[in-house]
Amino acid sequence: MHDKVFMKGVQLWKILVLCIVSAVCNEALSRFILNVARLPLYLDTVFTVAMCFSAGLSAGILTGLFFLFCSSFVSMYILGLSFSKVATSYLFFVCIIVEVLLVCFLHGKIKKKEDVFLKSPSMQLFIGFAPLLLGLVALDCIALSITGGIIDFSITSFSMPRFPYPEDTFKLALLRSNMPLLATAVLSRIPINIVDRFIAVFGGYGVSLLYRKWINYKKEE
Repeated sequence: MHDKVFMKGVQLWKILVLCIVSAVCNEALSRFILNVARLPLYLDTVFTVAMCFSAGLSAGILTGLFFLFCSSFVSMYILGLSFSKVATSYLFFVCIIVEVLLVCFLHGKIKKKEDVFLKSPSMQLFIGFAPLLLGLVALDCIALSITGGIIDFSITSFSMPRFPYPEDTFKLALLRSNMPLLATAVLSRIPINIVDRFIAVFGGYGVSLLYRKWINYKKEE
């Protein structure tokens, strides 16, 4: 009994450490993609998705909160941006919550097929399991495009400070065709989210396999 309680405590500490590490990795990857590689992607939730697959809802939300803190610290104390401009980006934390809820809910639905794949991993079993992840990619893309679009529309409508975002080029083209602002804010995100969420889900799932090995690792006597 004592050993089980001890191992549970160790696992909780490992999960907490991974939440912090994942938040830092999200920030580093996102900054690299946008500022160094200059790719029109976000990739700021790959490791949050990994924590959802590895340790569930609470770990996913906690990773999102740590990421928010980490991103704020970098923006204000390293890049020197004002709090008023950074604070607007906090609204997009809703997108992280939506994604965490979606991933955790659907992970529960596909758990049986995943267990079959994990018991005897093979390319053949993964090919059978991959369409379920692709379904998650599609739903994630739709959910985040709608959520992010509504938030961006609200920011624009109230003339709040905002960062330039990867979808702005698509948005400009759609606005020139006289499309309503809300529809533009939503639809301009879809081309980016198709790629972005594919990498986040499949990349996050791959990372989660490593996370789960470490969380459940027991040192042999």
